[in-house]
Formats: sequence, structure tokens, C-alpha cells
Amino acid sequence: MFAACLAACGGPLIPPAQNYGTITGRAFDSSTNQPVAGVVVTVDTILTAATGSDGSYKILNIPLGSYSLIASAPQGYQVGALPYASGSISAGQTIPIDIPLTKQ
Repeated sequence: MFAACLAACGGPLIPPAQNYGTITGRAFDSSTNQPVAGVVVTVDTILTAATGSDGSYKILNIPLGSYSLIASAPQGYQVGALPYASGSISAGQTIPIDIPLTKQ
């Protein structure tokens, strides 16, 4: 019954995916270029992803306009030149941000 009501009302009002942006990238050891897993990447303090074994991450559904990105390195590493990035994102845009790390 609930599903029928939602269908009759047009369902929940969720903006289409093209009304958001995406940030993707790769975390890597700056001296060896090897991927680093477990880097936590946060956009606007609410959207978070962790890098996988291949060092990659992807954050979807970033609201349009300005954003701030912070990367937190796993134990044994420190974020190199990019602990923080900011910019502006447009509808449907994908922004690549790679994260170089150095061993402590």
C-alpha cells in the first residue's frame, strides 16, 4: 500500500544525478608511486570515502558550488602537498584529485 501511494504521488523528490558533481582520485606513495589504501577523503565534512587496495576513491553526489576536501593519511604516512583542496564543482562534473603521500 505504501509503495502504491508513493507511485501515485510521484515518489520521493530526489534531484537527478546530473544536479551533483563527483570527485575521484588516487592516493599513492610519492617516492614509489605505489597505491596507498586506507586514506580517508572527506568533502565538506559530510561526504566520505576511503581508498581501496588500488589507492582509488570516488565521492558521488557533491552539491553544486564550492567544496572543501581533506585527506587523512593512514598510520605510517603523512599527506604531502595536498592535505586540503578546495574549488567549485558544476552539474555533472567529475574532478580528479590525486593525493601524494610520504612515509613518516
